[in-house]
Amino acid sequence: MLNKEVLTNIFQKLLEEAKNSYDDFNSADGKIGDGDLGVTILHGLEEVNNNVSKFSDDIGANFMLCSQAFVKKSGSSFGTLIAFSFMNISKNLKGKTECNHDDIVSIFETALKTILERGKTNLGDKTIADSLDLIIKNLKDNQNYSDVFKLSTKQALEDFKGKKIKIGRARMFEDKTKDLDDPGMFAFNRLSSVF
Repeated sequence: MLNKEVLTNIFQKLLEEAKNSYDDFNSADGKIGDGDLGVTILHGLEEVNNNVSKFSDDIGANFMLCSQAFVKKSGSSFGTLIAFSFMNISKNLKGKTECNHDDIVSIFETALKTILERGKTNLGDKTIADSLDLIIKNLKDNQNYSDVFKLSTKQALEDFKGKKIKIGRARMFEDKTKDLDDPGMFAFNRLSSVF
C-alpha cells in the first residue's frame, strides 16, 4: 500500500542512492551523452526531499510537487521526462490517500506512456521505457514489489546487451552502444535497490 508516509520514505531512500551512485550515473552517461545524468537525478531528488514537508495525504498532489521539483532543478531531457511522468501520475491519483496494487501498476503504465510519447521513442529502442515495460508485465501477477523492481530492471539490462541504443544522442555512436548499458536503464536498476 502506498501512502504519504511510504512515499516520503521512498524519496528519502532514492536520494541516498542517488548520492552513492552520482559518479557512476555521470560516467555511464558520459560514454554516450553529456555525462550529467547523475547531476539530473541528484538535483531533482534533492529538491523533492526539500519539499516533503509539504506532502499531504493526497498522493496526487504529492506527485505534482515531485514534478515541480524536477522542472525547477533539471533542464535535461531525462529530467523533463521524469517531470512530465510525475505530472501525469499526479492527475490520475488526484484525491487518493492510498494506492492499491492496481494504482501502483497504473503509476508505471502512466510513466511508460508519457516517456514513449514525450520522448518520441518506441519499445525496443533500449531506453528506460523497456525497463518500465518489463516491470508492468511482471507486476501483473506479482505483488512483491521489491523483487519485481530489482529483477525486472536487471533483466531489462541483460535483455538489451548486444543491441544498439536507437534514440537520443547515443545514436551517433552506432555499434559502440551495443556493448554499453543505456544510462537511464542502468540508473533505474541501481535506484530500484532501495525498494
